[in-house]
Amino acid sequence: MTTTASVGQDLHDYLNLNGWQEQTQGPAGGLWEAKTGTIVAIPTHIKPGDFAWAGVMERIAAASSSSPSTVESAVLNMFVDVTEFRAADDILIHGSIPVEAGFSLMSTARTLLRASATTSRGPKALIGGNYSKPGERIVENARFGHTIHGSYILPMLVPISRTADDTGSLLPRDPKVRSPFEPEERRATRTMAQALSAIQNRIVEPAHAPRPAVIPDLVIAGVSREMITALHQLLTEDSVSTFDASFRWAPGLDEPQHLPERVEIPASAAEVLKLASDLMRPLKKGKTETITGPIVQLRDDQAVVFGDVYIQTMRNGRSCEVAVRLRGDELEQSHAWFMSHEVLVIEGTIESLPGRGLRLDNPVRVQPLRETLLFHASD
Repeated sequence: MTTTASVGQDLHDYLNLNGWQEQTQGPAGGLWEAKTGTIVAIPTHIKPGDFAWAGVMERIAAASSSSPSTVESAVLNMFVDVTEFRAADDILIHGSIPVEAGFSLMSTARTLLRASATTSRGPKALIGGNYSKPGERIVENARFGHTIHGSYILPMLVPISRTADDTGSLLPRDPKVRSPFEPEERRATRTMAQALSAIQNRIVEPAHAPRPAVIPDLVIAGVSREMITALHQLLTEDSVSTFDASFRWAPGLDEPQHLPERVEIPASAAEVLKLASDLMRPLKKGKTETITGPIVQLRDDQAVVFGDVYIQTMRNGRSCEVAVRLRGDELEQSHAWFMSHEVLVIEGTIESLPGRGLRLDNPVRVQPLRETLLFHASD
């Protein structure tokens, strides 16, 4: 739920990110100056619906050569990830959709987020009703927006918590300095996008059931049987000729890197999705463990031949950091991975050491997750 305090903070972050400077601040509010020199007074307890809110939006818009509605939407969605789901075909249905297909689209969208919110906390080929309770809270807080003109476009809005780190401080602390920390809601929506991308690239484009060697990469990317089954059921609706999802990331956080803006799956893929669904079974536990996540801290001393990267990940359903020892080319590449907030796939044996936390000293696999999402001729 959006509170008056969070709306005010979002407005301040919007102004900061767009080059405004706060000149004075007092109990009643502050004066903000645009790059053009325009001064706008921002009351402390401002919120949508107030008379003051409309006036502030108009003055900010005038100084930004924008419209009040555009500014308001940007402010209210500063920490909201939006996924636009589309089904059917304008030529066939002229901007409307049959009830069954519409119900199926809404149900599919919910299942995609629900499954992703669970697999973002740990890969699961088959969820089987064992949805994550924290993941369920993300679904409960999500909402559908008004449908958009088109085939049938359904926006799903996922609010992102601003209190996400161990200190309980607001993120980002300075909106001009982006944090590598990934809130759990963003991890869920990012997992949904990468899982849909993996389905498109590793199942739909090859146009045949994935080979056994491909299944682990699909699972690591967040794909589950529940997700594939939901897509299959939607695409078997008579009036649905295609499904696609477009992603708009909350501007208050850095966008996930190397993910497509849009994923499209035609109805002709329904059969191969059914075959793939049947192959999604729980993976056998091996001697090693696979984690995914971005680097949140990097330690590289030029005097030694190794360095440590700290990966923010989920383990046993809980958020944690794992220190990973890297050497050679992987250590050199880690600097670029860190700067671009690259999501990595790391496999090895994790140890819990007293006073040192979780460590993985000899990884057998270190790879950007995006490389596992790509279609290969061998698929």
